[in-house]
This record gives sequence, C-alpha cells and structure tokens, in this order.
Amino acid sequence: MRTNTEKYEFSHGSKPKGRGCWILELTGTDGNGSYTTQEYTERGTLSEARKNAVRRFKSEVGGVKEVTEVEVLP
Repeated sequence: MRTNTEKYEFSHGSKPKGRGCWILELTGTDGNGSYTTQEYTERGTLSEARKNAVRRFKSEVGGVKEVTEVEVLP
C-alpha cells in the first residue's frame, strides 16, 4: 500500500504530521484487474486515520481484497 501526500504537500507546503481531520482517497482492487476509489474523512494521527479508513473501505466496498494507494487530500 502506497501513501501519496503530493497534493497535501503542494497545498500546505509541508508533509502531513500531527493529529487532525484527514481526507483520504483510497484505491483498492479485487485482484482481478478491477479498481475502486472511495473517499473517507478520519480523525487522529495520519497512521490511525489510514488504518481506520482501510478497515472501513474493505468492509463497506464488496470485493476489495487489497488497498493499492492511499492519497492524502488537502
């Protein structure tokens, strides 16, 4: 799973850090070449937010076996 922070860094001028409210765009695959994207808003540190968003994504979107990318949005 890759975490992409380019848009956040461009908008804010620094890497994401600390606690806050994060908007994360997750891209997942079913393992057969089909990809799905979903946005989540989570609170806490970035690693806590990413963990919770991945858990929600896998439970809410049927067929997602692997999250390929998490993008931190500004």
